[in-house]
Amino acid sequence: MNYRSCIRGNKGVSYLQLESIFVMGSNSSIRGRNDATAIITSGPIWSAVWYLTWPSAISTFIMTFYNIVNRIFLGHVPNAEASLAASGIGGNALNFQMALLFGLSAGTSALVSRSIGEDRRSDAVQAARQSLILSVLAAVLTGVPLALCAKYLVSAIGASGSVAPLAASYTAIISWASIPLFVNMIATAILRSQGDVRSPLYSGAAVIVVNVLLDWLLIFGIDGVIQPMGIRGAGVASGASRVVGMLLTLWFVRKSMLGEALSHWRLDLRWLSRIFHIGWPASGQNLVMSLASAGYLRILGMLPNGQATPAQAAFTVALALEALAFQPGIAYSMAATPLVGQNLGAGQPKRAERSAWVAAGQAAAIMGLIASLFLIIPKTLAKPFSSDTALVPLIVAYLRINSFSEPFLALNMVLRGALQGAGNTFMPFVLTTVSLLIVRLPLEWLLAIHFKMGAAGAWWSMSLTACFGGALMAIWFKFGNWRETKV
Repeated sequence: MNYRSCIRGNKGVSYLQLESIFVMGSNSSIRGRNDATAIITSGPIWSAVWYLTWPSAISTFIMTFYNIVNRIFLGHVPNAEASLAASGIGGNALNFQMALLFGLSAGTSALVSRSIGEDRRSDAVQAARQSLILSVLAAVLTGVPLALCAKYLVSAIGASGSVAPLAASYTAIISWASIPLFVNMIATAILRSQGDVRSPLYSGAAVIVVNVLLDWLLIFGIDGVIQPMGIRGAGVASGASRVVGMLLTLWFVRKSMLGEALSHWRLDLRWLSRIFHIGWPASGQNLVMSLASAGYLRILGMLPNGQATPAQAAFTVALALEALAFQPGIAYSMAATPLVGQNLGAGQPKRAERSAWVAAGQAAAIMGLIASLFLIIPKTLAKPFSSDTALVPLIVAYLRINSFSEPFLALNMVLRGALQGAGNTFMPFVLTTVSLLIVRLPLEWLLAIHFKMGAAGAWWSMSLTACFGGALMAIWFKFGNWRETKV
């Protein structure tokens, strides 16, 4: 069969024809309007994986570019080391809020994609509607306390000295824009669950353009016009760009086959229960990841003899660089969710499983190739981020040590996304708890503090447990009972 075709029934349908049907088709059923489903459930698997992945890959690379530019900007302000450390600690504080959001997104993705695979349009609309309602409620319940208690949270994570007020201010500013963030991410999950991966690309690109422009204007200022705000300007820029993203994604949802989800907003306890049943383990998993990340920074903050702040700053920069490798994993994970969800809904568990393995294999190959740059030219990658010569060797060491774990990280990320599409979120929660809290943090303390390996010991704990976590996730996906999960 030709690469650019897919099978629907007994007909070969070209990608261009499918895109035309997606825009112009009838209103009678999901498949009548969204023949991306035909690609996902009936087309060549490699084609289906690529069809869903490439727009998300571009979107994630754009986001990575923004994160890199943001770190470069902060690396050239007065007190740059403190600003970089503060942005990393503030980001970890915000991750506690993101844990709930990812759980909500998991419930949305599983229910919407399964309903579409089963051709139950009314259920897909209701799942989308209830998820959007929950996103607003969750944003208020988490955003307000986070904004008001920011200084206590960043201190608990490990912010001290000049870093603490910067991290607290950055966290509080962004927290006030929680509703746009939550609505934007849930609307994006609704679009991707339909197989629409281009609309999130367009809205994401617009958000990044706005964010970078505002970063430049607000971080550095303009003489006589705008006072330089430093890291606080980065927070304001992020909040404003979230509003842009929310408006754009809601507009795309309105135009989609699930546009009715934006009307007749009433809470339905039955649907809330279904979303919660799928979402709470995913929230728990991401909470564990947030706790592990905060704990990781906390242990870095225990390094003696003035090593703590440079290590925290280097870790923040190194993560932004490592995103060059793991962003493809995010894109393939996003693709794996509707691939597995819709195929299980269509009664094709074997196709669902094969689709996930193809996505994971492609992600591992690409991430491993990109990670080879961390071995070959780590210093070249690190130098633009800081003029502080003390940070560059720490960043280089992190990149080299963690380059080996990227293929395992790919397996973990993509198969976790596949299990999310199946609605199987409890076992990933358990496996993540084991690898991050039970293994990583004690290992980090043992190597970095007890054996006095410093930052290098912390970097090795990150790399080894990433390999361990990827292997655990692959074993469960191969032998677990996720195919029988009911949503």
